[in-house]
Amino acid sequence: MIAIVIVVRFLGVDNYGRFSSLLAVVGILSRIVDFGIEPIVFREFSKDRDNYHIFSAGLNLRFVLYIILVIGFNLVAPFIAFTTREILLTNILFTTIIFSAKMVIVRESMATPFKVSMKMHYPMLLAIFDNIVLLFLILFIPIMKDPVLYFVIVYTASNIPGFILSFYYLRKKFGYKYEFTLEKGMWLLKESLPLFGFVVLTNIFLQIDVVILDSFKGHYDVGIYSAGARLTMPLSIIPGAIVTTVFPILVKRLKEKENTEFINNMVIKLLYFISFVIASVFTFESGSLVTIIFGNQFSATAYSASILYWCQIFIFFAFYSLSVLIADNKQHYNFLYAGVQAGVNVLFCFILIPQYSFVGASIAKLIASFVSFIFILFALNKFGFRPSIGRYRILLWSVILAAVLWVTSLLPVIPYLFVSAIAVATVTFATKLFSNEEMLTFFRLANREELGRKLLTKLSLMN
Repeated sequence: MIAIVIVVRFLGVDNYGRFSSLLAVVGILSRIVDFGIEPIVFREFSKDRDNYHIFSAGLNLRFVLYIILVIGFNLVAPFIAFTTREILLTNILFTTIIFSAKMVIVRESMATPFKVSMKMHYPMLLAIFDNIVLLFLILFIPIMKDPVLYFVIVYTASNIPGFILSFYYLRKKFGYKYEFTLEKGMWLLKESLPLFGFVVLTNIFLQIDVVILDSFKGHYDVGIYSAGARLTMPLSIIPGAIVTTVFPILVKRLKEKENTEFINNMVIKLLYFISFVIASVFTFESGSLVTIIFGNQFSATAYSASILYWCQIFIFFAFYSLSVLIADNKQHYNFLYAGVQAGVNVLFCFILIPQYSFVGASIAKLIASFVSFIFILFALNKFGFRPSIGRYRILLWSVILAAVLWVTSLLPVIPYLFVSAIAVATVTFATKLFSNEEMLTFFRLANREELGRKLLTKLSLMN
C-alpha cells in the first residue's frame, strides 16, 4: 500500500492511468491461467494433506496455461491496435502471473499446504518481503528517463525472490519436491470448469470498468479512478485470511455431516462488522484522507473511493458464501453469481461512464455488487443456508456507529481517526454485537484461546 501510494505520487495521474489500463488487461487475461484450479486443490488437499500429486498437477496445469496465454497474446496483439510499447509492457506484466502474490494465481497455489496446515505466516511474510523490495526499488523512479517502463520492470522483478523462497519453504516445512506431473490433470480441469467461468467473470467485474473508462474518457480519468480502487484492493486480504482459516474446518464438518450454523453466522457477522467499520470511517473523512495519501492532484478520487468502500460489504459476504458452496461441491452456483455480477457491471458501466466518468464506474460496481448479493442470498436459501446474525442488533449497532462517526468527523482528520477507533470499540461493546461464545471462537481460531478466556473473564467482572 505504501509502495503504490509513492508510485502514484511519482507517476502522476496520466502515467498511473496508463499503467492501470495495461494491468487491467493483464488481470483479465490472467484468469485463463487461473482456471479456478486453486479452490479445488485446496478442498482436496484439506481432505488428504499428503496428496502432493494433485498439488503438483495444479501447479503444472497453470504453467502450461501460462505458456498458451503468452503465445496467444503475442500472436493476436499486433492485430488489435496494441502498439509495440504496449506489447512490451504487457509481456513484462504477464510474468507477474507466475511470480507475484498480488495476482493470486501461481503463488496462491503454492500457499495451499501452508493454508491447510494453518501456517500462512510463511507466504504472508514472503509477500511482505516482495513489497519491501518493491518499496526500495521505486525510490529510484524520479531519476529514470522512462518512469513507466522502470516501474513495470520493478513491479515484476520484486516478486522473484519471494517466488524462489516459496519453493524453499515448501521443501523445508513439508518435504515437498517439485515434480512435473499432470496426474488427475483432466479431472482437475473438469472439476474446475465451473470455477473457470467464475474467475473469468469475477475478474471482468473487477477490471472491465477500467478498460471501459479508458475507452470513453482516457488515461487521466483511469488514473483518478484506479487510485481509489487501489485503496480498496488490500481489503481482499481480510475475507481471504478469514476464509483460509475457516475453510478446512468447514470442509471437515460438512464431510462428517456436522452442523455448521454457528461458524457460518459468526464469520458473516465478523465480515459485516469489518467492512462496515472501514467504509464508515473512510466515508466521513474521504476528502482529507485521499489528499493525505495521494496529494491534491487526486482529490477527485474521494467520492468514487467512498462508493467502492461500500461495495466491500456485499463483496465480503459473497467471498465467504461462495467458499461454502465450494466446500459443499456446489461451485456451479459460483459461476452463475459471477455472471450476474459481471453482466450487471458491464451494463451499468456503459450506461453511467459516458456521463459520470469515474463516479459512474464506481456506482456501476456498487449496483452490481448489490444485485449479485441478492442473487447469492436466494441461491443459499435454496439449500437451507439462512444466516441468523441478529438483524435488529446489527441494525442498531450500524445506526448508532454511523451517527457517532458522523459527529466525530467534525474533528480534524488525525483526532478523528483516533476517536473513531475508541467509538467503534465502545459502541460494539455497549450493544453486545458479539456474544462471549463468538468472541472466544475468534481467539480459538487465532490459537489464542487462553488469552481470550482471561480477557472475557475480566470484562465480565467489569460488568
